[in-house]
Amino acid sequence: MKNILTIFKKEIRRVFTDRRMVMSLILPGVLIFIIYSIMGQFIAKQVTVDEKYKYEIVIVNYDNNLDPYFGFLTPDKFNITHLTETNDDYLTQLSEKKLDLYIVYPDDFYQKSLNYNSAVDGSGNSPIVKVYHNSAKVESGAAYNLYLTGLSLFQETISEKFRINVGPEVFDLITEESMTIQIITMLVPFLLIMFLYTGAMGISVESIAGEKERGTIATILATPIKRTELALGKTFALGVLALLSAASSFIGLMLSMPKLMAGIDLDLSIYGPGEYLLLLFVIIATTLVYVVIISIVSAFAKTIKEANAYAGMLSILNMVVGISSMAGVSTTSVWSYLIPIFNSTQVISAILSLEVNIINLLVTIVVNLGIVAVGVVLLTKMFNSEKVMFNS
Repeated sequence: MKNILTIFKKEIRRVFTDRRMVMSLILPGVLIFIIYSIMGQFIAKQVTVDEKYKYEIVIVNYDNNLDPYFGFLTPDKFNITHLTETNDDYLTQLSEKKLDLYIVYPDDFYQKSLNYNSAVDGSGNSPIVKVYHNSAKVESGAAYNLYLTGLSLFQETISEKFRINVGPEVFDLITEESMTIQIITMLVPFLLIMFLYTGAMGISVESIAGEKERGTIATILATPIKRTELALGKTFALGVLALLSAASSFIGLMLSMPKLMAGIDLDLSIYGPGEYLLLLFVIIATTLVYVVIISIVSAFAKTIKEANAYAGMLSILNMVVGISSMAGVSTTSVWSYLIPIFNSTQVISAILSLEVNIINLLVTIVVNLGIVAVGVVLLTKMFNSEKVMFNS
């Protein structure tokens, strides 16, 4: 145990006495927070209309009988020009984003709509309203959707065959909690899996391949220490460091989520200490799997560059597995939780969905720790191999 602790301290000291390595632990979370926050602001700007904005609309052949359906077109928000003849110049203004809407009603639209009878007039011969807009302009798209609301209301009123969702009653019964779960489970498991792998890769690749490249691995192997203790010491130390890196990224992500999801109310208070504790268990087991796998790759490689190349190929496979979490908890079969990493993505999604199955959780943790144990044994054998350690 003493030797394991010695190796553990050595690895921790190696990282925390190197400013670049310390920055690699902390910087990802800071960058994620800054980048995602800026992305959220840009997204919000692209889909949100300024409250002070005044829409420019031109309407041809408008009938005042339609006023009850367009009460939201108030003078303080909409500058409306009424005409009796069409003019293609307004189409040019619309394409140049100088105008928001150009609407053309047919002559005597109101009466023709009231009197229209498909049996008499023929199907497909109803009056046509042309609503020109430019979806490349956010304000034009917003005005278009608003105006269609008024037209749809008028259409429903004159047909009266049936109406959909009329009145102040709320028809979309999604709760704030359900919306939060839907968004969080779509993004967080995938990103968390990526953060864990990236953190482990950034720390573990250099640990063994770097020492082989510098020639210091010979000094360590020459000490009277069991290879198993060396493997365990490195695995635990690298696991702690990888967790710190992943924690930095995860915190940056969660802090930036409200800005990234601009306009959507997220209620993160639905997650309590229990959910975070379960997440911690899964994260620790998953991180150790990553660390031991990348450590084996690092031990096998002759140089840091070669180790990075192998780890980079594995990151693609990890990404593919992580994407499966975007579909939510897609499997209930306990056998599927015997698959390392895939089981982690599914359990993380279940925890964040507040639908965790304890049996699946326990199977995931046991399987992942089993993989770690096998990895430590393999790493020990590699430390005992002069051919592997000295590239002979």
